[in-house]
Amino acid sequence: MKKYTNGVKMDINKEINSFFDKHKDSKYLKFSNSLDKYNNYNRIGIRVPILREYTKELCKKYSFDYLYKNINEDYYEQIMMKGFIIHNNKKLDYEELSSYIKDYVPKIKDWSICDTFCAGLKITRKYLKETFKLLKKYLKSKKEFEVRFALVMLLNYYLIDDYIDEVLSIINNIKLEDYYVKMASSWLISFCLIKYYDKTYNFFKNNNSIDSWVFNKGIQKSIESYRISKEKKEELKELKKKNDLI
Repeated sequence: MKKYTNGVKMDINKEINSFFDKHKDSKYLKFSNSLDKYNNYNRIGIRVPILREYTKELCKKYSFDYLYKNINEDYYEQIMMKGFIIHNNKKLDYEELSSYIKDYVPKIKDWSICDTFCAGLKITRKYLKETFKLLKKYLKSKKEFEVRFALVMLLNYYLIDDYIDEVLSIINNIKLEDYYVKMASSWLISFCLIKYYDKTYNFFKNNNSIDSWVFNKGIQKSIESYRISKEKKEELKELKKKNDLI
């Protein structure tokens, strides 16, 4: 039986702070801070696998709603934990899922929070059609990490036969200049080439509206992949040269 039931409140943050004190890693904190281009979060320095496993244990002890609503949001690690809490609830219907996504996405101010949240949101596979509509709304946003969230979600769950054509069209029409949007777009291109080489190659060969930096970066990432053949890599290099001349 979970400790928190029937509306009885307990201060979960004292328990979490005690865990943080025992597991903080000064070397990892320095490394983690170095990866945050915008320095939008205060960090404690807890390694992600440790944080993920600890959150699983909390989810066994406390109710989902209590954890999500009552954990503080002063630190990067607390925001990360709230994403893990959503991941751990396998019984969400789509209305509940979309509600938590809409609440969580504005908390994303860092690429690692974004990408970790997307990668663990595997429940999306149950609601592909519904979630795709939601992602389209985020793709229209002017906020860097809302758009990145949508792009990374496409990378994780929509590089499949039913959606690849729409994904390619979406990439081609992303115009936001923010760094982490452009990086996500190029990353997405590289995975499209890995999974749907002919379709992706032919699409971009005949479409020149994509940002040149994004396109070239995507090709470069593909060329670095062991999943692309030598022959295709040479073909991509030629396509990159042509794009450089446009």
